[in-house]
Amino acid sequence: MMTTTNPFIRHIIATDPLPPPSSSLYEYLLAGNGLFIRAKRSHLTVQFPLSFHTVRDLPDLHTQLDISVPTIPEALMTSMLLEAYGAWLTPTGPLESLFHFTYADDWILTIPEQERTSVSVRPADIANCPSYHSSFVEIHSHHLMVPKFSRMDDEDETGFRIYGVCGHFQKRPSISFRIGVYGHFFSIPASLIADLPPGLHDTYPTVTPI
Repeated sequence: MMTTTNPFIRHIIATDPLPPPSSSLYEYLLAGNGLFIRAKRSHLTVQFPLSFHTVRDLPDLHTQLDISVPTIPEALMTSMLLEAYGAWLTPTGPLESLFHFTYADDWILTIPEQERTSVSVRPADIANCPSYHSSFVEIHSHHLMVPKFSRMDDEDETGFRIYGVCGHFQKRPSISFRIGVYGHFFSIPASLIADLPPGLHDTYPTVTPI
């Protein structure tokens, strides 16, 4: 059963089987085990829980992540890390850095024109930043701070892509990744999207898949 009050968002009561994803931006799915979100874009189809609650007489749903691109090569991740280190150590710093990874038969790393401070970074002109609009993965640095997404990150990362944050450079260089669907987030292991260089650690916890 499906209802809609917004052409870009659909609300679906889960059935078994589910209908295929629609052309809307995303869908909310009410299932027997709670509320899920589902969305599809080029090379990425996701379905993950937003909240858990027992709803009688509906089928349960499960997390599904389909990332149909190769992982970002270690060499590009190393280039990103070296630039982030440079911004951390610059005499006018420490500064955060922003990186866009676009996939079109191969991975392309872009370091866009950006406004940087010690606690924030964003494209200098989002409207005229092609890599911002085409990127599949967006990563920014937190230099000395732990690589944990902040409330400001939650407010800024409102697209549909994979987001990353790296940090803890002085103690234990680390990186965290999550899928973002228009303000809804789901953490993922780095191995799903990137080949990490030696010395860069994944913060993703060892958990039982949902």
